Amino acid sequence: MPLFDLGPKESRRTLYGRDAEVETLVRLIRNGRWSVILGPRMVGKTSLAKAGAHQSGVPSVYVNLWGVKGVDGLLDALGEGINSNRPLLRRVRDALGRIEGLNVLGTGITIAPLNRPLRTVHEILSALGGAHRRTVIIVDEVQELAASSGALLKLLANVFNTHPRVTFVFTGSVFGLIRTLLAPATSSPLFGRSPVRIDLRPFDREEAFGFLERGFREYGVSPDPEVVRRSIEHSLDGSPGWLTYYGNCVAVQRMALAEAERATVQEGRKVARSEVAHFLVGRDAATHWTALRVLTRPVTWTELRSGLAAARGSRLNDNSLANVLRSLRAAGLVERSAETYQIGDPMVRGFVREARRPPG
Repeated sequence: MPLFDLGPKESRRTLYGRDAEVETLVRLIRNGRWSVILGPRMVGKTSLAKAGAHQSGVPSVYVNLWGVKGVDGLLDALGEGINSNRPLLRRVRDALGRIEGLNVLGTGITIAPLNRPLRTVHEILSALGGAHRRTVIIVDEVQELAASSGALLKLLANVFNTHPRVTFVFTGSVFGLIRTLLAPATSSPLFGRSPVRIDLRPFDREEAFGFLERGFREYGVSPDPEVVRRSIEHSLDGSPGWLTYYGNCVAVQRMALAEAERATVQEGRKVARSEVAHFLVGRDAATHWTALRVLTRPVTWTELRSGLAAARGSRLNDNSLANVLRSLRAAGLVERSAETYQIGDPMVRGFVREARRPPG
């Protein structure tokens, strides 16, 4: 798979600059240790998880939880993941066929509406990890299940205790449900069983340029390096996802550099709009949107509070402000650096700065 292919990378040789992280993940998987891959959106968490699982040689199931809000959604996502891995499905089809509510057909498994979906999830995991089978479960965007965290933690603790041949790789941001997994309270069913943390950060500018340079060589193109460097500095930053999109525009679609930069920013703003709209559902949209508007530049806690008060016409108490900031950080929209806070992703930052009203 070329470096500028737009899909998630699924093997080590198609990743750039992540050798140490892949080696760490492979070692953990082969030793049955659970792990959490942390980082902002478009940084390559999914690619690392898939490449590490592939390199380990252990069969894997990819479960995408983006947009999933409950255990029913988790069950459906798990079924989709199994159906996408036909060799694994063939290996466990007999065990799956004995689970109530599951139909195993030639095209895969189908799941009937169930009264106890969490029990069915556990039975599926038992089938994947039973009879001396080893399986990796990649759970992408696990923070989406925050509302069901209590039930999920009990499920995970049960799997940990009874199915040591099932290994989980989670991805997400460091706050919310991920924080509960990494630092469980003494009352948590996962206390003493924390996954190992793997942090992924965007590339610095030299790494970003090296990534693009290697990708351009694969396609035999040689764009002006100074123009490429300016695009990295002004628009692209170091997120591998957006660097890949830009490189694809130049090398595959043969756009001029300025056109490729505009196309990448335009696509990034569309994704940012969708992400922010997804985040605002079920929240005080006006307050969170106003906070995002203030956070398009680095601000201290005091400056954020003042900016919110000026925009709202009234002051938000410190507890409410802390909750707003916590939810923004939990979603990976806002990052802290020293004593300041700011929207981390340049695409989200640009969208919020230019939008007249919250998306909906």
